[in-house]
Amino acid sequence: MNGSRMFLLLTLLLPLSMLAKANGNSYRDGGKSEPAIQGFVADATTKKPVQGVTISISSKGQEKKEYTTDAGGNFKVPQMPVGDVIIVLEKKGYKTYRREGVTIKEGVPLKLNFDILNAEDEEEGDVFHPLMRMLDGE
Repeated sequence: MNGSRMFLLLTLLLPLSMLAKANGNSYRDGGKSEPAIQGFVADATTKKPVQGVTISISSKGQEKKEYTTDAGGNFKVPQMPVGDVIIVLEKKGYKTYRREGVTIKEGVPLKLNFDILNAEDEEEGDVFHPLMRMLDGE
């Protein structure tokens, strides 16, 4: 009877151990999670989330990857190679934002928040000049 109990125990534990091993090795690199970037994009003036911002991420020797923010202004980049990347944010009606020198380290997820400027707000600021005020006064 003792041998049959051992057989039963092994029969039950074997599938469980295989399941645990499969979950631990779900990534190609032996169970380690690959780097990821996630973040939030907001309007610099209103601080409200901006939907539909195209986020381009590029690095030396790698193809540029593009992602888009959701309705809440959130984005997630599931996998990125380790190293320095350049991040560019673009959306019609907003000034293009570029950030260089972002370093991705193995197994360390990055959380980045961006405030982008409305192009109309910046254009209004560019128009004002003291000389324009003098011409207005005539």
